[in-house]
Amino acid sequence: MSVKREPAIRKTHPAELIPERPPRGDATPVTPAPAPSSPSADVGGRKDEEEKLSMTHNTRIKPSTKDRLRRGVDKLRYETGDREISEASMTEAALDEYLKARGL
Repeated sequence: MSVKREPAIRKTHPAELIPERPPRGDATPVTPAPAPSSPSADVGGRKDEEEKLSMTHNTRIKPSTKDRLRRGVDKLRYETGDREISEASMTEAALDEYLKARGL
């Protein structure tokens, strides 16, 4: 009268059965690649490799737009695994795209 039972002590932890997250290299980049800088594009005469987000841009936006921005950031961070995505980086990319579309 033996009953087939699962052992009480397992050799593997249950978390080891969770599949691995896909590598970050497979995800497409969310932010556009930096365009080659021209002398007119340098800000304040700086010729750094990459500009830093250092200035605060205070602006008023609708609460619904702010909520969409937060949900979008959360979704993109989850899907791509890229922790560099932030509200500031998305706002900066959107402003840059808007200005480029209008030739400014």
